[in-house]
Amino acid sequence: MLLRRDFLLAAAPAVAAEPLRLVDLPGERLELLAGRTLLLAYRYSAARPKTYLHPLCLPDGRPLTLDGPEDHVHHRGLMLAWSEVNGFDFWGEVNPAPHGQIVHRRFERRKAGRTAEIVAQNHWIADGRLLLAERRRLRVPPPDSAGTWLEWQSEFEAAVEVQLAAGKHVYNGLGVRVAPEMNGGQVLNSRGTTEIEVANGEPARWCAYSGAGAGIALFDHPENPRHPNAFFVMNRPFGYLSAAPTYREPFSLARGERLRFRWGVLAFAGALRVELLDRRFENWVREKA
Repeated sequence: MLLRRDFLLAAAPAVAAEPLRLVDLPGERLELLAGRTLLLAYRYSAARPKTYLHPLCLPDGRPLTLDGPEDHVHHRGLMLAWSEVNGFDFWGEVNPAPHGQIVHRRFERRKAGRTAEIVAQNHWIADGRLLLAERRRLRVPPPDSAGTWLEWQSEFEAAVEVQLAAGKHVYNGLGVRVAPEMNGGQVLNSRGTTEIEVANGEPARWCAYSGAGAGIALFDHPENPRHPNAFFVMNRPFGYLSAAPTYREPFSLARGERLRFRWGVLAFAGALRVELLDRRFENWVREKA
């Protein structure tokens, strides 16, 4: 019998420490590997409407994300986007709304070793005009038996007066489209909620989605505005999870004003309990930015 506060999956294998290394396919993507095993790829091609991560993998290389499926071609692995930024859609790609593009400008830093770090400058551009300048920092320690851990930081500076909103699309924010075999999965959040209908929109420190013996958890840092923030989650007809800070209200930024978010992401396999995810959260928030 499964306890309410258990999130039971297949047993996780032990993970041997491997050196982290970055492989750049210029103009297309940065791949992060542990030894010869791919952990994630950061995609920054100018031909794409967004910069994003895909795949995000377990320590054994199993991918847990999906990029550009036919049902929602704008779902891009693990991505940060909003559908209403001054009336422009940075989330969708094919609907009638006027679209913006998240454009990679340059890498500030790319390093690997004991810990990998990617720092990139992105411009959120619509109708030829810069709306937001984003400094994105991704930090990845070596994977362990708990899974593959990633910290995602994004700091925005408004180039003009900006409203960052979800509108009717409450799922906007940092979101992940899970691999097809994970569809129809389960949810668990830091409040112990396991019902999709309750967890959807419920403020929490973290929320996890699992299916087919693996899962992804998103963590909302206490320094984030409006913490604890709401999460969006669904499992049918496909699985999607997002940290959604504009679930209930938008952010309005004056020109030159800054807005910063920190999220944690864990790709995992194995038996994880609320207590273990809480411990991961507590250890994370003790770390310096």
